[in-house]
Amino acid sequence: MNSTIAERRATREYDILLLGATGYTGSLTTEHIVRYLPTELKWAIAGRSRVKLEALAKKLKALDSKRSQPAIEVVSLDDRSHLDPVIKNSKVCISVVSYCEVGEIVVQSCIENGTDYIDVAGDISLLRTFVDKYHEAAVNARVALIHACGAFTGPQDLLTWATTRELAEKKSLKTKEVILSVTELELAPSGGSVNSMMAESNYDPLALEQAKQPWVLSPIEGSQASPSTNFLGIRQEYTLGLLSASSISAGQNRALVHRTWGLLKGTDQDYGPNFQYNEYDKVSSTAAGLFRILSNALLDTVLKFGLVRSIAKLFLPAPGEGPDVEKTRHSRIKFEAVAIADTGDDSKAPRAYASFSYPSGAYHMTALFLAQGAASLLYTRSLESEVAGGCLTPAFLGADLLGRVQAAGATFRVDLI
Repeated sequence: MNSTIAERRATREYDILLLGATGYTGSLTTEHIVRYLPTELKWAIAGRSRVKLEALAKKLKALDSKRSQPAIEVVSLDDRSHLDPVIKNSKVCISVVSYCEVGEIVVQSCIENGTDYIDVAGDISLLRTFVDKYHEAAVNARVALIHACGAFTGPQDLLTWATTRELAEKKSLKTKEVILSVTELELAPSGGSVNSMMAESNYDPLALEQAKQPWVLSPIEGSQASPSTNFLGIRQEYTLGLLSASSISAGQNRALVHRTWGLLKGTDQDYGPNFQYNEYDKVSSTAAGLFRILSNALLDTVLKFGLVRSIAKLFLPAPGEGPDVEKTRHSRIKFEAVAIADTGDDSKAPRAYASFSYPSGAYHMTALFLAQGAASLLYTRSLESEVAGGCLTPAFLGADLLGRVQAAGATFRVDLI
C-alpha cells in the first residue's frame, strides 16, 4: 500500500463505513462482513433511521456476539455537514444508497475527504456523469472509486481480466474477443433495483441513447464491433454452447468491461487494440433463446409507459425489500467466459476458458463482492497497473479480490483450451 494512503488512514476510527446498511442489499452485506471479515474490524453501519440501525445491530450481534460490533451513525445522506465527518473518519466506504438520488453526494464527499469507495451502481448514464465529473479529481486525490462491484458486473469484469491475462502470460497474445455466458442465474429484483430501473424513465432520451454505445465509459474508443449472432440473436460457440442475446446485463457490462480495457490500454495489462466484449444467456434451444429475446423486448417496451410503471410498482418490491433471503441462499449462480486470441484466424486462435460460480443468489453474491472488495481496498489496495485512483472497475482489484471471494465460498478456474 502506498505510504501516502497509509499515512492518511492512520488516525481514522472506522476501517469500513457502510452507507445504506438497513436496505436489502446493505443488510446482506453487513451479514457477510460479520461472517467473513476479521473479528477485530472496526466498522460502522450508517443510515437515516436510528431505530432501523439499532434493530440491524441487534441482529448482527446475534450472529456473532464475540466479534467487534459495528458503531451506529445516523446520517442525513443529502446533507454534507452530516455526511462529511463520518466519511472523513473512515478508511473505506461501501455505498449502497439510492444512487440516482444521493449517490453523487457520497462520491463527492469520498474524494474530498480521501476515502476509498465501492458501490454497485450499474446505471450507465449515471456512471458516465461520475466519470466525466469526478475521475480526474479522484486520480489527483489518490482515491479509488470502484463502481458496479456486484453480481451483475463484478464476476464478468474479473473473468474478462483473468482470461485475457491467461492468453498474455501463457501465449504472449492479445485478445480479440471475450465471450461471456450467463449459465445459471435466477432473476428476482430488490426494491433498490426496481427504484433504479424506474428512475431511468426520467433521463434525457439522448443520454439513454448514448448509454447504449459500446465505448461510452471508455476514455478511448475501440474498434467497431462486428455482428456476433445470427439474425435471430442466437450464437453457437463450440466451448460455451448455444447462446442468445438476451442477457439483461449485457449492455451495462459491455460498457464497464470496455472501460477496463480503455484504462488499461498501453499498460502491462493491455487487452489488445481490437478487443471487444460480448455477453449472452446460455439456452437449451433456438426457440428458448428467441423467447427470452422477445420477452425482454416486450418488457422494455411496456415499461416505457408511465401508467404501466405505476401499476408495476404496486406489485414489485419496495425499497428495503427483496427476494426471500433463505430461499436465495441456495440458488446457485454460474458464469463462463472464453477469450479468443487476436491472431487473424479465430478458428485456429488459442483460447482461454474461465468459470465462476457461487452457491447463493445474486444479492448474496453482491454482498460477497462489496464486502470482499472493501476488504481488498482496506488491507491490500493493490490496484492494477499501479493506478493512483479514479473511477475504476472491479477488475482493478484483480487477483487480490479473486482470492478473497474464493476464500469466502466462490469457485473460480481459468485454463488454456
